[in-house]
Amino acid sequence: MTIAKKLSTNLVVVSFVLCLCSPARAQTLIYSVSYAETRTSFHARYPNGAFRASINEKLAMLRSFRKTEIYSVSMIGGTRSLLFSDEDMNLDIKPTGPIYGSDEALVTGVRREWRTAPTPGAFADPPALYEIKLDGSKQFRKLFETQPNQSPALLNPRATKAVIEAFVDGKYLFFIYELPAWKLLHRWDLSKLTQARCPDCLPLSYGWLASGDRLFFNLVLGDEDLIDPKNHNIPGTYFVSEDGGDLGSISSEAGRLQLPGHIPSSVDQRVLIAQLPNGSYLFQEFAAKKGSPGNPETFLVISGPDYKSQTQFAQKRLAGTYYVSASGKYLAYVEERRLPPNFQPEPHLWGKDLQSGEEKELFVAPAPNPPTSPEPNVVLTVLGWAN
Repeated sequence: MTIAKKLSTNLVVVSFVLCLCSPARAQTLIYSVSYAETRTSFHARYPNGAFRASINEKLAMLRSFRKTEIYSVSMIGGTRSLLFSDEDMNLDIKPTGPIYGSDEALVTGVRREWRTAPTPGAFADPPALYEIKLDGSKQFRKLFETQPNQSPALLNPRATKAVIEAFVDGKYLFFIYELPAWKLLHRWDLSKLTQARCPDCLPLSYGWLASGDRLFFNLVLGDEDLIDPKNHNIPGTYFVSEDGGDLGSISSEAGRLQLPGHIPSSVDQRVLIAQLPNGSYLFQEFAAKKGSPGNPETFLVISGPDYKSQTQFAQKRLAGTYYVSASGKYLAYVEERRLPPNFQPEPHLWGKDLQSGEEKELFVAPAPNPPTSPEPNVVLTVLGWAN
């Protein structure tokens, strides 16, 4: 499941992305590092502008990033390996994930070329979803052009189907594809669910259930000023068939924190992150200490298929998106740490063992540079767990 982002009615909608892998290699996480030019670093790289630039330099000036590199990192030993770089390629990628197969990743990309006729200049294909090889060959294959505001694809546990969300004309549209042919099986509008269950709700996150033929949605209330008091709103977690059919909601007791001295938050909604292979559910829950004012604490709670709590961990670092391995043993997330004096977000990549609760810092990206910096900015993206 994962976490895609879009701004709608003043609510940032984030998807908890569920990335899938085989148990044998669930300890290997795949992430990318993209280098975005600052104003100063761009001029330092191309001091003469486009006037005296070569054709390759002119194409490079149009890129979203100077380059994007994709790495693997081991949860066990922390070993890091470079798998792919789009440097000096005419394919400009925006890494989205997930990982597909043993050595492939899905990314959004734009392919550019220089043409001399009928008019000399740079020409770009529309943005599309690409399948790229992570074996050093730099091979890639175009799948299809992307939808407006398209989210990353989410694969089911067997990697036989994918769901893609697109926000079009104020509607959340979902497309279900059969893999590896990428044959479109279903297209539906989430409003069928929201109108029946929570008319003023928005999808905070969604993902596949362990069965691989059903999905879940975490629905939360949107902008308070737009909520109609006449509507019967019931935010929560709902199950949906792959063709969009309503399959009911999850128990309100599921994932409830069982910790003496703590009271579940009445403001922050408990959400489902993933269903694990053994049928257990992984939730994010919020609770505050009795008699202690202030913001509630964040917890990860694992409940059995009967919804009874099994394991719970305090989540001390704020994370927007969680990435769960298909083995159900590991979880990865990015913490945006803000440090003085500028308090710019410094991304820290963490891996967590869901059995022991042990955490390991896997990578740290520097905080954003000012426009006057001669060094490009580093953008960190998690693609998923190796398969």
